[in-house]
Amino acid sequence: MEGENSVITGLKKWHVFVLFLLIGAALYSNVMRNGIFIFDDNEYVMDNPLIQDFTHLDLSDPRQMGYLSFALNYALGKDDPRGYHVLNVMIHITNAMLVYVLVRLLLGILSGTAGMRENLRTATAFLAALIFLVHPVETMAVSYIAQRFTSLATLFYLTCIIAYLLARIKFETDRTSRTGYLLYSCSLVSALLAVRTKEIAFTIPAILTAMELLAFRGSVFSRRRFIYIIPYAALVMIIPLSIFGPEMGLIGGGEGIAEVTRQEKVYDFVERSPFTYLVTQFRVIVTYMRLLLMPVGQRVIYDYKISQSLFDGRVLLALSLIGLTLTATYRVWRRSLHMGPDSAPGAKLAVLGIAWFFITLSVESSIIPIKDMIFEHRTYLPSVGFFAACSAGMVWGVQRISVKRSFSMRIIIVILLVALPLATATIIRNVVWTNELTFWDDVVKKNPNKAIGYHNRGNAYGRLGMYELALKDINKTISFFPKNPAEKLSYENADFTPSNMAKTYMNRGQVYLNMGLKEKGQAEFARAKDLVSRPPLDTERALKTADYYAKQGAYKNAIEEYTKILQWNPEYLDALNNRANAYSWTSNYRQAIEDLSRVILLYPDYVPAYYNRGTAYAWSNQREKATTDFKTACDRGFEPACEGIKIVEQGGK
Repeated sequence: MEGENSVITGLKKWHVFVLFLLIGAALYSNVMRNGIFIFDDNEYVMDNPLIQDFTHLDLSDPRQMGYLSFALNYALGKDDPRGYHVLNVMIHITNAMLVYVLVRLLLGILSGTAGMRENLRTATAFLAALIFLVHPVETMAVSYIAQRFTSLATLFYLTCIIAYLLARIKFETDRTSRTGYLLYSCSLVSALLAVRTKEIAFTIPAILTAMELLAFRGSVFSRRRFIYIIPYAALVMIIPLSIFGPEMGLIGGGEGIAEVTRQEKVYDFVERSPFTYLVTQFRVIVTYMRLLLMPVGQRVIYDYKISQSLFDGRVLLALSLIGLTLTATYRVWRRSLHMGPDSAPGAKLAVLGIAWFFITLSVESSIIPIKDMIFEHRTYLPSVGFFAACSAGMVWGVQRISVKRSFSMRIIIVILLVALPLATATIIRNVVWTNELTFWDDVVKKNPNKAIGYHNRGNAYGRLGMYELALKDINKTISFFPKNPAEKLSYENADFTPSNMAKTYMNRGQVYLNMGLKEKGQAEFARAKDLVSRPPLDTERALKTADYYAKQGAYKNAIEEYTKILQWNPEYLDALNNRANAYSWTSNYRQAIEDLSRVILLYPDYVPAYYNRGTAYAWSNQREKATTDFKTACDRGFEPACEGIKIVEQGGK
């Protein structure tokens, strides 16, 4: 091993910060210059009146600090997106620097009195922080303005952990250290700020517990050292209080998008299945691990199919991979107890890093249901531990390579081989965050079976005056709407709420107006208004009720139920066909024929509709039309229609 006068050892903190500043600015320069408001940025920022006046910022808001930062941006630059993007990038660069400080600090603590070589500590910390800085999976938390909640919460989170560790080091040698208590106070304040930024801060006590168990095993305080964590455990209870407090009457509710977001969290917690979410998250966690190791096929929206059972083959495979990871981590810990002073701290850091990954991911990937199964920005904080573990492994591997090159040269080669491809991927990925059509084209291309891409691309086309393309995408969006609006409770249909569906009809109405089609536009607006004015309807249950009435001969009641269903979904095949039959049994042949003609128009391959309309024609003495429909159905193999032809030809009904 080379001496202390190496390139790596000579790397100072300010060198690292300047280097990270230059690299971060280069990677995100396109976004800072050309970045736009996109996706939820409109709701959280551009169209959010709460950030336009500091007096509107609500102290009960669970994400108060994030909105405060948006308010500062608005005060300085109004609706110019460049300022928002610049601040997001600066937060990310600062976080990378904090990762560097944290990893160096942990390695120092884990080294104990034996001491780890300075060049190994610096190399491990630098590699972990650099990967964090340049990795393309972080682009969603950086280039997506609204996800400042994630990156800003991470900044406060890391500051909290670093200050806590520094305080604990002081307390180990001087229990009354003023500097120690000052650092401890700074840590608590940072924890509070993290708690008021995003719910991921809830894991702070768990991370500190892991630090105490793994990094301070030989503490002079023994088990009493866990007392230091109690204030943090009390602080994070602000999070559930902020979310559920208004429901229990303990605190007042907020307003605007902040209150809507809070209510959605309550709805998810109460209405969605924690078990379904959990078993699916096992697969999601493996996807996150794959993205961090090999960031290929990144996307804003994932078409993630839900798992309902632990015995789902995909879930079992995911559990096996997670189990292997945890088993390997445990074995590394056991081996670290017998390693030398240069290897043991890195091995222990790897263990702590994997623990960090799973613990910090637990808020969004465990039993707490969220309507969206997976988002790349959720890896932002967990990736700190993951990259620390990876960097420790790489540095350990570099040490074991038997070549004539110096350690510094070997580690620089590894850094270049790892960082350059990741940095290139980040530059390429950031292109989608600078153009709305490019962004939604990417979503549609990678998720052709998700309505959200078509919905938003259609809106983008409309704003550009490309109305035919806008209509095509909006119509495609509407084709995804569920027949049963109650299905909005499922994860797959979580976005199909009456209000969201109404917005789509409003968008189509606006496109029609822009095309000069006033009547069509007004009809769409009326449809949207009607949709949100009625309570949700379980159409499948209503269909069963209507069919029951029809079987009992209560055709008037059946028609009323079928009509309720068709108000929700005018293209519901079973409701249209069965209402037509009910009309026929009440001798209202005109309405029956009208419904069946609509069925045939919408579903030309639905053969029974021709037979049923033929029957309605026959009963209303329109024999030629009846014969035509019966022949069509008969030619397609529908036997009752063949009998119908004979009956009509014989003069019967």
